[in-house]
Amino acid sequence: MAELSYNGIFDGVTLALHRAFPTVQIHGRTVKQDLHPGDFNVLPITPQHSGQMGIRASRSITFDVIYYPTENGGREECLDKANLLPQVLGTITTPLGDKVHGTGFDTNIEDGVLHCIVRYPHFVYTPADGDAMETIKMK
Repeated sequence: MAELSYNGIFDGVTLALHRAFPTVQIHGRTVKQDLHPGDFNVLPITPQHSGQMGIRASRSITFDVIYYPTENGGREECLDKANLLPQVLGTITTPLGDKVHGTGFDTNIEDGVLHCIVRYPHFVYTPADGDAMETIKMK
């Protein structure tokens, strides 16, 4: 398995959106201009890291996937995207080939904009440096 990072999962989310909606722009930052109706914006909200026994760690990253509907589409268009996004983002593939499953998919519409909150929990481990065993000599 390749090294699984927060940025790799972020890239996997944006790639999944590009594959599903090839004609729209996918932004990955706070957009102050050049935002068009029909665009998506993917913002990481909370990366979490919790050490476990030994060399394992439990991690999770939560994203706010924002959809800006067209003027004519409004809430109906937001609901259509809310219906599609669990399938699009349910299992993503990072650029290094790791598959990560999304959990806790929540949606809401605020100020006419769709917010989809999705979490990607996963485990990571850090390989131990060197050989932990000593040399045994037989006499």
